[in-house]
Amino acid sequence: MRRKLKAYFQSRKAREDLLDLLLIITGTLLTALSLNFFLIPNNFLAGGVTGLALVFFYLLKIPVYLTIIILNIPIFWWGFKEINRHFLLYSLTGTLALAFFQPATQALARPPQIDLILAAVFGGSLSGAGLGLVLRGHGSTGGTDIIAVILRKRKNMGIGEVGFLANLLVIAVSLVFFPLNIGLYTIISMFVASKVTDAVISGLNTSKSAIIVSNHSMQIGSRIINEMHRGVTYFSGKGAFTQEEKTIVNCVVNRFELAKLKKIVAESDPNAFVYISDASEVMGRGFTIKK
Repeated sequence: MRRKLKAYFQSRKAREDLLDLLLIITGTLLTALSLNFFLIPNNFLAGGVTGLALVFFYLLKIPVYLTIIILNIPIFWWGFKEINRHFLLYSLTGTLALAFFQPATQALARPPQIDLILAAVFGGSLSGAGLGLVLRGHGSTGGTDIIAVILRKRKNMGIGEVGFLANLLVIAVSLVFFPLNIGLYTIISMFVASKVTDAVISGLNTSKSAIIVSNHSMQIGSRIINEMHRGVTYFSGKGAFTQEEKTIVNCVVNRFELAKLKKIVAESDPNAFVYISDASEVMGRGFTIKK
């Protein structure tokens, strides 16, 4: 057992696990700060279980962290037999960390005196960044994330669908028990949070995928390899109108290299047809290396 533990702590896997846990802890801290600095002082809500915990806090004065723990108990019990143990353990870590940081940072919170729109935007940005870090650490903060994984397995429902329905429930509750403006500001905060979460997960350096149809494909491909040091894939194609056989170039570059790619194509073949699209996630040499 000692040897196994020593080998593990010296392995790359241990470093990766440590990084994941650091991301989860940092993400939950940011989420807690968002709650205490922006959302709670302005009576805003949030998505999922955290949003329901805020409802109970505003109406019944039940501590937010306590409701988060209580609501997650049956969810984790359900997920214990249904989902991957690694994800379940990391999600439990995220849930407990959020339940710890929320009251721990509450006493330190000095809510800024800002406009409600700014509070919704900055609150959503901070919570979105927090959730993005937690998800990059291959964990979650429990609640609807666990339910979504289970329903995807059992009912083939998308994770986005479950999240949307959970947020819809929170918004519906807010419209019943709170003024209309609270529900509207909550929608703004949720929208900003979702965009920031996507940006944190995918990274700000979005890659671009280029499809190039040209009579000088080999020259273009060779220049991309030699001048940009990017890989190129050739496809065989046939023009529907001309019935001509063509070699199609496909390559992926980051957004800073896009101008160079366009210059190479323009110099090699001004009549080339180029189609460029966003590549939200790229893994492999020169890009993100998958674990």
